[in-house]
Amino acid sequence: MYNLLATFSTEDLAVMISVLAILLVFAVAFIIGKKTKTGLDTRKLAVISLSIALTTTLSFLKFSLPFGGSITIFSLVPIIIVSYYYGIYYGLFTGFITGLLQFITSPYILTPLTFLLDYILPFSAVCFAGIYKKVINSKCISVTLGTITFYIVRFTMHFLSGLIYFGAGYVYEGFPAGNAFIYSLCYNAVYVLPDMLIALMFIIPFSKTKSFDNLLKN
Repeated sequence: MYNLLATFSTEDLAVMISVLAILLVFAVAFIIGKKTKTGLDTRKLAVISLSIALTTTLSFLKFSLPFGGSITIFSLVPIIIVSYYYGIYYGLFTGFITGLLQFITSPYILTPLTFLLDYILPFSAVCFAGIYKKVINSKCISVTLGTITFYIVRFTMHFLSGLIYFGAGYVYEGFPAGNAFIYSLCYNAVYVLPDMLIALMFIIPFSKTKSFDNLLKN
C-alpha cells in the first residue's frame, strides 16, 4: 500500500499535524459551545491547542524499540501540565484530541475496540493528572501522583489491547504462541514505564519552581 506520509519530511509532518491539532481543537470546541451555549474559555482553548501541538511534535522525537513501541522525550508533559491545572473536563478534552491525532499519524488497528484501547482511552486518561490537586497541598507530590495514575491507566488500556492482538495470534516469528498475557505485559511495560520515568524526570523538578506556579495562571 502506498504510504502518502512517507513523501513528507519529519519537519513538514510536525508542522502539518500541529496545525491540524489546533483546527481539531477549535472544531470540537465550537460543537461543544453550540450544545452547551457557554463554550470553552478562549485563553484555555489557546493553551490547550498549544499543548496538543507540542505533544504531537515531540512525539516524533522517539526511540523505536526492536519489537514495537517507542519511548518519547517528554512528549506527554505539555498535556499533563494542562490537565493538572485545568482539571478533569479540559484534561479529558485535551487527551481525546491528542489520541485522535496519534491515530492519524500512526494508524494501526485490529478492531474498533483496539482503536479505543490504543488511542482514545489511554490518552484521554491524562485527565487524571490533576485529581490529587485538591486533596494534597504539595504541588510536587500531587502532580507526581497524578502523572503516575495517568500512566497506570494508559498502560492498562494498552495492555488490554495487547491481549487482543497477541491472543489473535499476532506474535513475532519464532516466539511461542499462547502467551498473550506475558507478551502484552512485557511489550507495553518496556516502553510505557521508561516513558513515564522520563516525563517524571522533567515534571518533578519543574513542579518545584516558580515557573510551574505561574505558568498557566490567569
